[in-house]
Amino acid sequence: MAGCMNPYASKFACPDPDNGKCVSMEDAYTESMESRLDPARPQRRADSSEYQDALLGRIAGLLREPETPVVVPPKVMRVLMLPYEGEGNELFMLRYAYIFTEPPRWVLSDPLQKSQR
Repeated sequence: MAGCMNPYASKFACPDPDNGKCVSMEDAYTESMESRLDPARPQRRADSSEYQDALLGRIAGLLREPETPVVVPPKVMRVLMLPYEGEGNELFMLRYAYIFTEPPRWVLSDPLQKSQR
């Protein structure tokens, strides 16, 4: 834990908790390790029917929109290659390489389903 310690005194004693708790670092760590749940927030797990309802509602909303894309375009990264000299004394000039970082995917498919590629 030495990497997280601050050698300086803190001037702030929870000036603005932003809807959180104002506790010391040790108490926050202890609570996270004990995984105590806040009784003000009831915790429950969603069952598969709730997930299916949400997914079908999303698909129905997409189908109602006349300009909804069917395919999400791929994410592409452009890489600049600076000039360099090759092994045979060739000079390779400045150029770009384009790389897919995420493939295109269907909008109407199950988002949790892995691609079969």
